[in-house]
Amino acid sequence: MSISSKRLLSTLSAMSAVALTASSVVACRGFDLSQIISRERATNEYVLTYQYPVQSWNSSYTFKVYDHRVLANTNATPLGVDEYGRVYGDIFAPNDDVKSETVGKKIDEQTWNYKIRSSLHWYSYDGTKLGDITEKDFQSAAEFILKAKTTQSQLFNLWVSFIVGAKEMYTYFNSDASKGKYSWEDGLSAVRKGFSYTGSDGKKVEVKGVSEGFGLDTSKSGEITYHLTKPAPYFESLLCYAVFSPLFLKNGETVEQVGRVDDFKNGRYSGAYLPKNVTGDEMVLQKNENYWFSDMVSIKSIKYVNTSANTSTKDREFFESGSTSGFSLASDDNVGWSRYVGSNIDEPSFDYIYDVTTSDSLYTRTLFFNMYNSDIDAGGDESVRAAKASKLLQNKLARAFISTGLDRSVFVKFFSDKFDGGSSVSKMLRNVYTAPGVAQDNSGKDYSSYVEDSVKNLDSVKKSGVSLQLADGNDALKDNVKVYTGEDQASIISKLRTYMKDEHILGDGESTFEIRTIQNPDENHGANPLMNQMFDRFNAIPDNPIKIVSISGSTKEDFQEKENKGQFDFDIAGWGPDYADPGTYLNTTRINGDMNTFTGSAKIMNVLSSGSGQKYDSLFAKSSDVSKNYMDSYKVYDEAVGKTDVDASGSERYKQFADEEASYIYENFFIMPFYKRAAPKNYTVSYVLPYTSNYAWSYGIAGYKDWSKILSNKIVSKQEAETQKLRVEEYAKQISQSSTHKKDDENDRNYILFKK
Repeated sequence: MSISSKRLLSTLSAMSAVALTASSVVACRGFDLSQIISRERATNEYVLTYQYPVQSWNSSYTFKVYDHRVLANTNATPLGVDEYGRVYGDIFAPNDDVKSETVGKKIDEQTWNYKIRSSLHWYSYDGTKLGDITEKDFQSAAEFILKAKTTQSQLFNLWVSFIVGAKEMYTYFNSDASKGKYSWEDGLSAVRKGFSYTGSDGKKVEVKGVSEGFGLDTSKSGEITYHLTKPAPYFESLLCYAVFSPLFLKNGETVEQVGRVDDFKNGRYSGAYLPKNVTGDEMVLQKNENYWFSDMVSIKSIKYVNTSANTSTKDREFFESGSTSGFSLASDDNVGWSRYVGSNIDEPSFDYIYDVTTSDSLYTRTLFFNMYNSDIDAGGDESVRAAKASKLLQNKLARAFISTGLDRSVFVKFFSDKFDGGSSVSKMLRNVYTAPGVAQDNSGKDYSSYVEDSVKNLDSVKKSGVSLQLADGNDALKDNVKVYTGEDQASIISKLRTYMKDEHILGDGESTFEIRTIQNPDENHGANPLMNQMFDRFNAIPDNPIKIVSISGSTKEDFQEKENKGQFDFDIAGWGPDYADPGTYLNTTRINGDMNTFTGSAKIMNVLSSGSGQKYDSLFAKSSDVSKNYMDSYKVYDEAVGKTDVDASGSERYKQFADEEASYIYENFFIMPFYKRAAPKNYTVSYVLPYTSNYAWSYGIAGYKDWSKILSNKIVSKQEAETQKLRVEEYAKQISQSSTHKKDDENDRNYILFKK
């Protein structure tokens, strides 16, 4: 299939004739920008930077963003999203009905059927064909993911939440029920018939059979049918995520033998690129000429250059030296801002820098209070200290005090100060967990507005008479402890100190107790100093019995390992959407949710509900109902989110979810929203023609796919970028007015996305 895109080609032709104004700055304090303007690069090699190495080359294993930024290029997903926001079939074939908005066939509200494209294959890193992509590979992925106890897959929660029988299958394989009967066929039989297992309290638990069996039907050759636990009109957005991608097994191989896949040479690939070379300094991907959409792929190779041990200016410096294809201006790169932007932040002096929308705006960085620091299991003094930290953080007043006592802007201004206009409050502060823009009701009202309504309707907030604004760029937490608890800070400090003494968290003669967070040492010359300054200001609150201490990992890898193990009392980490619904966030904070390593919810609930044992004795508060209240409140949240997710739809679904999110954050203070990952301006200098891939709200990992990008031989000007943006916006309007969604428009290059 050859590219036939008269619209895009004519746009590119017009761009080549654009004459830029003389206002373009060509020299700045001895640095000659004209060299960058005139420098030409090959249009078939894309070079970018990375900070974190790929830890897993198995898309059925990892949910780490930095893994999927690469795996999105090496492994196809069931569905994808183009630059106009249309969902297309990557592995799955398009719908026979060109007028359908969906790729699959919606049998009923809870049943979706898909056909696999013909002649799709698996490849080794060296291009050797391993086999065809078949329905069996989807079953293999399900088995790998749901046998998480042995495979260590991090992806089981979405299966458990959406697929009929997946919860039962997961329970069967990850308990003593499967002892001696561990085959996939054993699991299928157990799900249908029912089974029993030994619970954490030693008692027998009966699991009823699921009459329809496991909800992934692979019985027809070349077809996949999903049976869902609940109506999910947004289901196709899930299929843009690797959690539902297939997994290839070699002859005689078991899922347990596949493992994490640390070595790229042991991976199995189905995407637009194949990894050719991976070292500590760089990763190189080469085009897979056999990829289904290879005719659309003009970039022959992608090279990732490691900048993790360098300063935030390194991306710019690499670009200026001619080593990479572009850079985004770092917030603390003062030389770069002076060189490319100048004094007017809204009107850059350099005509070749422009603001590009980024999906990072949908990532919420959040402070997670961890009730089960993994040091608890280590033994010795660290275990004792970690248990005391848990008992402290189980107390809602401690979480409320920290949440309203930390001045987030002190830290977040590291990223936003240039955009804040002298305000003491950072424009990047976020006050909700579910990011604005993820979901809207039929009237266009954003779900985040529902959360604001729910917070304003909390009894304590209504009694306070305070008018709150939860939109990004406001601080709804700082110094508002009385608004949410009805008590002032001094009263809470007094009660906390009494509690800490009664529970022996504070020993004789001790005035403060340390709670610890971890930091990436690569940020010691970047964001960490301001984060520590934020902690120091909190520690300086009069009579404060809590002292926050940051512990730097010895290396970046050490930091990652500690974070993955939950070896901290609290951590600031991020989450972005997997699908277009608030449940994509709220389900992560359920007791067994994706973020339970960060909240400690699964382990602490297991210990506290056991009622006996050494760990129970060290973690259960004896002087008050603190531990009981923590358990009861978390169970209420967990059950409410689960019920809403299954039973509610439309605006009522949003209202119920919003009530639960408001209570979780502003009544119970289980987490503390911190900031959005995207700066107000994402200034970029690049050879990549913008808006030739999905840049903004993109489901799953669709926004990480680079194969559809087009490179210019010279850097793109602001005027060219604006022309591209207008082209995409105009065509998107035409799509919305077309009965066929312009899928049959042979003048657009994306026409082949919708061909069989």
